[in-house]
Amino acid sequence: MSKTNPYDKAHELARAIKESDIFRNYMEAKEQIDKKPEYKEKILQIREKQMEINRAQVLGEELAAGLIQNLTLEFAKLNQYREIASFFEAEARFIQMFNDVQEIIQKSVQEDLR
Repeated sequence: MSKTNPYDKAHELARAIKESDIFRNYMEAKEQIDKKPEYKEKILQIREKQMEINRAQVLGEELAAGLIQNLTLEFAKLNQYREIASFFEAEARFIQMFNDVQEIIQKSVQEDLR
């Protein structure tokens, strides 16, 4: 009986992810954003604000009043741009797939660790 090499399977999984429609759609949406530097900059700015909020929450710091509401409004404004909305949607689907794969692996391993 031959043993399965998890590293080979990891490379196989990486190839399968890269060949998936979800990943291809994400890359196509990213290419559209990369063609418009002003869109890319808007996305980077909102990501920085997200990271600031996340950092403050992790550190237990008090958030300024309305900070999350302002971020939500900025997201809504950005989603009015078709390319940006498509990018956010494709990114969300990719992140969900990636998280699902991680959860499948984690649950399988945890079952044997009990």
